[in-house]
Amino acid sequence: MARRKRDEDSGGTWLDTYADMVTLLLTFFVVLVGMASFETETIDILIRSFSGTQALAEGAGGAGGAYSAGEMSGADTELNMDTLYEKIKDYIESQGMEASVSISKHEDIVYIRFNSQILFEPDRYILVNEAKPLLGFIGEVLKMYEEKIRVINVCGHTAQTGRVKSEVSDWRLSGERAATVAMFFEDDWNIDKQKMITFGYGDNYPIADNATEPGRQQNRRVELVIVGEESLMNFDVYGILGGIFDSNQFPTSGGANELLTPGGASTN
Repeated sequence: MARRKRDEDSGGTWLDTYADMVTLLLTFFVVLVGMASFETETIDILIRSFSGTQALAEGAGGAGGAYSAGEMSGADTELNMDTLYEKIKDYIESQGMEASVSISKHEDIVYIRFNSQILFEPDRYILVNEAKPLLGFIGEVLKMYEEKIRVINVCGHTAQTGRVKSEVSDWRLSGERAATVAMFFEDDWNIDKQKMITFGYGDNYPIADNATEPGRQQNRRVELVIVGEESLMNFDVYGILGGIFDSNQFPTSGGANELLTPGGASTN
């Protein structure tokens, strides 16, 4: 009788142990399933962020326009100045901005010219709201290619108006406009400020005839000269290329080749 009692007691203990083991196995299985789901989601996020299609659009700031640079053509297999140029050129054309924004490329340098009317009100240096999607897209591209860029020259220009005395200084206005564009790239897209140089050239380098209003409209402009890592040029593009502009003549188109190679003609 006592032996049976001991067997029953032993059997009860064994059954309790078995039940605990099953419970532990089920718990372990649930944990494994949860970990697998978490890892799948985490890996998916990492893949998308490294592809460049999500990280810039969500983490770099803001005003990228209707679509982001990454979404436009997907992840690039190679980041270089050619693809930077193509992205910005495609955007300008898709938005129908060719009359106000021009872009060209010469070797490892991308040159962008903005008519000041698309960025600023007359005699002011505060960006108009309509300019922010355009500059936002360009800022996103610059951030994406930042490691491939040696320097970004931001050049502000005004036009000769013939006024004997003006309340608005051409030097100050051109410099403030260049600084405003650089500040936008730094503040909204966290572009390294050490890679940007701003210049205010006043009315010293016209690209059209100041005697006519259409010519003055062309001369009021902001330029970006984006110099790639493989280029040797990394400072004041106008200062080192004397002879491109003079007081009696202006370039017929003022494209990248004319700006960067004396006597050259724009081909892009």
